[in-house]
Amino acid sequence: MSGYTTAELAALLIALVGVTLVARNVFLVLPRRWQPRGAFERALRAAPLAALVAITLPEILRDSVLAAPLAPLDWLRDPRLVSALVLVAVLRLTRRGVLALVAGSASFVMLLAWPS
Repeated sequence: MSGYTTAELAALLIALVGVTLVARNVFLVLPRRWQPRGAFERALRAAPLAALVAITLPEILRDSVLAAPLAPLDWLRDPRLVSALVLVAVLRLTRRGVLALVAGSASFVMLLAWPS
């Protein structure tokens, strides 16, 4: 499924967690006048979900959508694409990132267990 080894994926995830933690928490130690405001503050709240999308979307598109022309409804065979669509739908309906991640992950696991 993936062109990455387990060690590469683990290193990538650890690096993303580190960058996200630093980006979101560096402002806790800065003086109050340097605290983020407005659009920048809202962008920092979306950083973890944006990082996850940045990792997964290119692979999903490369392997599912862009690899070859698909017959109608043939895209439903790829659990990654379907679970990504579930995640987006739940996020749009509820505006809750954690709930969307849980729904997307649950749909992915259920689709993997579904007999082909």
